[in-house]
Amino acid sequence: MKRPRAQLLWLAIGLILLAAVIYWNDPAAIWRAFLAALGRPWLLLGAMGLFAATQAGFYLKWHLISRLAGADPDARQSLRLFATLYLVGTFTPGRAGELAVPLMMRGGARLTGVALVNRILESSVTVLMGLVAIVMVVASGHTILHAMVLAAFLGLFVVAMIVLSRRRLTERLLGVVRFFLRPVAKLRPVAWALAKEQQVEAHLGPFYEANERLLRLPNVLLFCGIMLAIWLMMVAANYLLILATVGDVVAASHVLAAIAVSAVAMFLAPVPGGVGVSEWGVIAFFQRLGYSHNFAPFLLLSRIGLYIVIVLFYLVGVWLGRELPPAEPRAEL
Repeated sequence: MKRPRAQLLWLAIGLILLAAVIYWNDPAAIWRAFLAALGRPWLLLGAMGLFAATQAGFYLKWHLISRLAGADPDARQSLRLFATLYLVGTFTPGRAGELAVPLMMRGGARLTGVALVNRILESSVTVLMGLVAIVMVVASGHTILHAMVLAAFLGLFVVAMIVLSRRRLTERLLGVVRFFLRPVAKLRPVAWALAKEQQVEAHLGPFYEANERLLRLPNVLLFCGIMLAIWLMMVAANYLLILATVGDVVAASHVLAAIAVSAVAMFLAPVPGGVGVSEWGVIAFFQRLGYSHNFAPFLLLSRIGLYIVIVLFYLVGVWLGRELPPAEPRAEL
């Protein structure tokens, strides 16, 4: 299946799942919850402000990573590029790789490596924190289990960072994977994966150049600190939306774990932005915790609010960078 058709198929699946969420959670009740939320404007404005702060955090992270990697973009050019990339990454499938595509076409070799490292680090840290939060809430009261899970995930993260920063080790691992895939290389999914790997391999030089500059302990700690702040602001924004639609019925720790479920679904599902998939996951998670409330209004408001902020950031980025020339492609590192 060609790429545009595949994207449209996944988008259709996501919209069907979202429509099912609305249908099975009583559209009339959802509308009444929307009207009730409008009667609490300060909660809605607070949530929108926190959503905007999370996007500002993502921009700050992107700009710092670009400078640390030696790309040294202008602040307005960096904002324009970030806003475009984040819009693309939100509304298209395959979030872990989509953000690198525009850079490969127009951002030059150095920024291509920065984009790849940025998305890999962001995906890894988000999934890591999400899984830890989920386990710590679901298995509450099991301190030893918490410590084991945290140690295991941190160990995997450290190993992944070591592998990513060692080009020869990565090439050897890719060689081992190709060897074991050789008997089934003609199968369509395997052939597609191998073709994608060959496309990425052409950009490994800039990727490892960015790794050498970025994957150092102070930089990684700074990156993780910014991600943690973004995570907490996102949880706070969604907690305000729950107060506006459902009421004071959910523990803050449960909101943290629910946002973790949503984040993991958004990063792992091929559906654009996790549409439908994250809603199903969060509702099932709350039911697993024993809640019987209708959380669909909160989830829909959260998605609408986040989309509004992302589009506004894109418009602001385009407006501020309207007089700047496009990034010139560069072959050198």
